[in-house]
Amino acid sequence: MSNDFVNLETPTVQAQADPATAKLGDLIRLSIRVTHPQALAIDPPAFSKNLGTFEVYASTRLPAEIAGDKAVDRFEAALQNFTTGQQVLPAFDVPYRDPMGIVRSVKSSTLTVTIEEVPPGPKDKGDIRGIKGVIGPTAWSPWWWLLVAAIGIGIGVWAWQKRRLARSGPPTPPPVPADVTAMEKLHKLGQTDWLATGKTKEYYSAISDILREYLEKGFHTMALERTTSELMRDLRKNPHLSTVWQAELRELLDHCDLVKFAKYRPEPEEGTAALAEAVKFVEETRAILRKDDEDFVPIANATRPKPK
Repeated sequence: MSNDFVNLETPTVQAQADPATAKLGDLIRLSIRVTHPQALAIDPPAFSKNLGTFEVYASTRLPAEIAGDKAVDRFEAALQNFTTGQQVLPAFDVPYRDPMGIVRSVKSSTLTVTIEEVPPGPKDKGDIRGIKGVIGPTAWSPWWWLLVAAIGIGIGVWAWQKRRLARSGPPTPPPVPADVTAMEKLHKLGQTDWLATGKTKEYYSAISDILREYLEKGFHTMALERTTSELMRDLRKNPHLSTVWQAELRELLDHCDLVKFAKYRPEPEEGTAALAEAVKFVEETRAILRKDDEDFVPIANATRPKPK
């Protein structure tokens, strides 16, 4: 083994929580900077669902920085905490690989974040109401109980008849295909004025949610409650989505995460381009969902089934 590999400097981890004082349920941004020789490869921290009393809401990898012979890999995670007081964010491992492929890890330092209660609203009186007396038909006559029973039987008969009529009626229409729903939502998003009025975060969140719903309903992959890294890990097992499509999707979702969690504010032209990339992804992959449908026309020729 080369002496250069043996003498490589161990990476250093800098972690910072922002803000250091937050309200219950607020999103807390955990920024991670790993400074290391360029010969080392840094892998994302393997966050579990919880870090101490903190819940990991989402995590993403940011573009790396180069400074001389060193590189700085950057990661961010969005955390939430629902316990008041000073809360300790425990140390976590950051794995890395040396030039020989040997996996090692370096540990971060612990952080302290103060979680405060949400202040009462203007309509909250802050008083405790007294216990009211027992109400209801406790001392009613037995005849009243018979009336209540008769009403209950009547409601049951009515519900049974309604259900029987519903079963004998016309069949319910088939669900709208996932790709059709996604294209309609992306078209409506493109008609909004969110980019012009500064609703950039809402705009990019909508793009991400539409694509995740399309993947979950169309490709049966859990997406809405997954972080981007978890989602891409699951999609690698899908034989229908090529690596090119997966790479384009990862780049787009990472871009959305930067806006949602890292306070990145792109230009309106970038927002228009992101929407176009989302439409392109649905257009290119929707044929997979219709490969057994003889009436389906490829997107290059039409956007709806042929008339019978």
